[in-house]
Amino acid sequence: MNHLATPDHASLLCKRILVVEDDDCLYQALRDSLQDAGCEVFGSCERVCSPMDTVPASRLDAALVDMDPLGSARAASLAQQLGARNVPIVWITSRYDRNVAPALQTHEWLRKPFSERELLDSITSAVGRK
Repeated sequence: MNHLATPDHASLLCKRILVVEDDDCLYQALRDSLQDAGCEVFGSCERVCSPMDTVPASRLDAALVDMDPLGSARAASLAQQLGARNVPIVWITSRYDRNVAPALQTHEWLRKPFSERELLDSITSAVGRK
């Protein structure tokens, strides 16, 4: 996923993105792609259980969250915390269950596997909703 961002992703420059992903290789690829697009990335695969601990008190522009290790209830709790800070979320999942908590249904979804272009398009869309 390590390619330069296309010009239509210029709105990502200097955006602050929280990444919650438990797979270290995927986390690194996501982080690298977002940083290549000009984003400042927060989070780590070690902090997937309490991702808000990695976030500074200052603003976040969007969050990219793998909901699979969180489960629906913890993901809903995280959505509530991020919603209180007006942070749009892009959920990542290897499965998509339409019976997820209502708090999760209003956000954007990326289904694994996805391309770097899909990643950047989704984050650009989320940042634009803020």
